[in-house]
Amino acid sequence: MFGLSESELFFYGGVATMAAAGGLMVLCIIVFTCTGRRLKKKLEQEYGKPQH
Repeated sequence: MFGLSESELFFYGGVATMAAAGGLMVLCIIVFTCTGRRLKKKLEQEYGKPQH
């Protein structure tokens, strides 16, 4: 295809897949952090602060 052997295609495909997974992980961490803060704030408004 691009002058690469089949094993090289598998290797670079795996590297690209891992990079995509890492990028998605960072995106999920950002989204869950923001929504978690918003949820915690709403729960504290409705039920008060948790007792420890």
